[in-house]
Amino acid sequence: SSSSSSSSSSSSRDMILQYINALNASTKWRVILASKSPRRQEILKNLGIEFDVVSSTFEENFSKEGLKPEEYACKTAREKANEVFTRTKDEQQRGKGDKLIVISADTVVESVGGTILEKPRNIGDARAMMKRHSNSSHKVHTGVCIAYNTNTNNIEAAELKHFSETTIVNFAEIEPKEVEAFLSTNEWTDKAGGYGIQGYASSFVKGIEGDYFNVVGFPVHAFSRELKIILDEIGLESM
Repeated sequence: SSSSSSSSSSSSRDMILQYINALNASTKWRVILASKSPRRQEILKNLGIEFDVVSSTFEENFSKEGLKPEEYACKTAREKANEVFTRTKDEQQRGKGDKLIVISADTVVESVGGTILEKPRNIGDARAMMKRHSNSSHKVHTGVCIAYNTNTNNIEAAELKHFSETTIVNFAEIEPKEVEAFLSTNEWTDKAGGYGIQGYASSFVKGIEGDYFNVVGFPVHAFSRELKIILDEIGLESM
């Protein structure tokens, strides 16, 4: 479910900064982002977290049947995190980084009528998505999962904490010529819903309700809040 918080994103950063410094200095903990998305990598870097990138090999092949879009995004994020956690844990030797925090995310767009839009398969798919967005609102859901091990003696055990964030995006009417011009940029490739809010499509966006970074692909405020809870549980002294 989407969660909201009354505190600002700057206070979220202040709250977590002391933990990030300890985490970066730690000889025990290794942080991994299970995503090859340059946008997610940039957002996490801006928070000051030092991390490695290990892309998930999980095939997103389970049914959407009976799942709300945000549940589908969370389930995919969980599978990605679990796959990378298990594989990395098996590969790495005990010692530096024998404790893991794996972060994953999955973003989907929910169009009018509850249709889930993932990445377009081809340009025809992208064209249909842009026509659907024109003069309409849609929801962007990002599911995030943080997998980590808490028991010193048991590297096998992963705690999986997941949550989702939802942002509403309002698009202006897009003329057919504008749709074609946009498609010719190829910016629609590899993007949920067929566009990136930080690129050419920004000119179509009248406004948003919620977290901008969530539309980019990583809800940094909600993530900071949840990571702080986890690091509170782990305890600074055990880093």
